[in-house]
Amino acid sequence: MAGLVPAAPLAYVVNRDENLVSVVDVTSQRTVTTIPAGMAMPQEIAISPDGCLAYLSSVWSATIGVLDLGKNKLLTGIPMNHVSNDVVFSPSGGLAYVDTNTPGGGAIAVIDTATHQIMRTFPVSPQNTRGMAIHPDGSRLYSLEQHSDPDTGKVAVIDPGSGEVLKHISVGTDASDIKVQPSGSLAYVVNRESRQARGSVSVIDTRAKTVVATVAVGKHPSRVAFHPAGTQAYVTNSGDGTVSVIDTASHAVVGVIPVEQTPQHVVFDPVGTHAYVSDPRTNRLSIIDTSTHEVRGSVTVGSAPWGVALASSARKAAAKLDANGLEAGSVVAGKPIPISGVWAGLLLVVAGITALHRHGQRLMG
Repeated sequence: MAGLVPAAPLAYVVNRDENLVSVVDVTSQRTVTTIPAGMAMPQEIAISPDGCLAYLSSVWSATIGVLDLGKNKLLTGIPMNHVSNDVVFSPSGGLAYVDTNTPGGGAIAVIDTATHQIMRTFPVSPQNTRGMAIHPDGSRLYSLEQHSDPDTGKVAVIDPGSGEVLKHISVGTDASDIKVQPSGSLAYVVNRESRQARGSVSVIDTRAKTVVATVAVGKHPSRVAFHPAGTQAYVTNSGDGTVSVIDTASHAVVGVIPVEQTPQHVVFDPVGTHAYVSDPRTNRLSIIDTSTHEVRGSVTVGSAPWGVALASSARKAAAKLDANGLEAGSVVAGKPIPISGVWAGLLLVVAGITALHRHGQRLMG
């Protein structure tokens, strides 16, 4: 039987320390339920274009968690050979691209979202990678290379069909995120600039494949998101508790919004009236009114909220059952892929230490 995602906007917030995803009704500003992530210390979340599925990834777990958003449950886990950074979906939603790091460097795994199986993996860099984005028309992937020399940050421009790297574009120091403008004309790369007082954003002309501007933002910027109209971009500055508002026509900062202590991820609702910012230190999701550039409330979620994504509208999850009553295409229906042996023990120790550290931080104020 098909499940229905409620019509009210829903935010899905990854709680890294609890291995859960909080489902937040942003209209009533409350958490309505939680979903097991099926993996250790989940960090990033991507929702399929039809709003039916969410894929979770983490640099701590060699698994991709798959959530059924119609039923608010863990559907399956996809075993990976290596840990992963980001997941992006093709425009049709038929494919998911997973940014992974292997002993030989950065690679991208291509997953068939109908079967949740890895179709192929292709290398993109001898260096490790730390995130990626996809062009709105699906014609290009953009992968951030993590070079050992912090002054040589680069973006690899990739043909997803052939896996060929078409060009490398030099950006700033310690690049941490990349997003493409809804029109596809620009890509913004967040540079943490670890040795500087402030970070920056490299502005890439996607047609010319060159950097056309550099925008100074706040201290230790983390993530960037474009307004649905493409006219502005928000950058979270985890080092000074602010969000920089960038005008994409002039590539200038036109506003600074004080938020929680260490803002991490930021997303807009589908019409752009509000933006939502996660803070792993205060365990809250801040809600920004984009017309006034002011925080209009916040929602307490789980421990160490990280990645955030929104379901755009009411959707029907096409939960087709096979003869055994399992979801069609499930690899391990409703069960996470376990991580065993030494790695499992190490992950549990790391998760415990992290949780205790954050608890101590909260006690210290």
